[in-house]
Amino acid sequence: MSEKLESYDKAQKTFFQNASHEFRTPLMSIQSYAEGIKYDVVDKNTAADIIIDETKRMTNLVEDLLYLSRLDTIEENYRFADLDFKDFINACQERMYGIASKSGINLEVENINEPVVVYADEEKLFRAFANIIGNCIRYANNTVSIVPKIIDRSKIEIVIRDDGPGIDSNELPNIFERFYKGKKGNVGLGLAISKNIIERHNGKITARNSESGAVFTIVLPVKQS
Repeated sequence: MSEKLESYDKAQKTFFQNASHEFRTPLMSIQSYAEGIKYDVVDKNTAADIIIDETKRMTNLVEDLLYLSRLDTIEENYRFADLDFKDFINACQERMYGIASKSGINLEVENINEPVVVYADEEKLFRAFANIIGNCIRYANNTVSIVPKIIDRSKIEIVIRDDGPGIDSNELPNIFERFYKGKKGNVGLGLAISKNIIERHNGKITARNSESGAVFTIVLPVKQS
């Protein structure tokens, strides 16, 4: 028990250290450009655009932090109900279409031929899928595909893949960790949030590389009739 408490305490300290570090960078940027405007040593329009972008970055980070902290608490309510998975995956495609289109990416979804029901919190499960799909859209060259498949009538496997450069092999074991920073300097909580939500649905998520890009595989239990 003492070892578990010590491990938890260490994880919490690391988490807050990382969070503090990620807030420090945009705050320093905002401060420097605000001072540049005050002393008239930078272009005001350029400075204003950077301040707005950094503010949005901080806002997104705060929202993800709050969301993840709620997911970690036993008080967070999951509103589980029967969910038609075919309707759900079609809704994911419709809601993510605009983001894909804006980036010039084709979002393809393969249909399920038979009815599938999962016991899920629709809002949270969509958040998990949106994070994964959004990540694939960000790195895809042309296409992101979503392929669901029923396994032994007890599980549904959803493979989400892109045709981008893939994930660095050294980074693969860590991409679901909170605040993990890859070689490209990208830091986020989206994949950690997805993993948390999917595991609360008694599911599993993994990532790997194919010959043509990154592949995320989600497995969820199917509700038995």
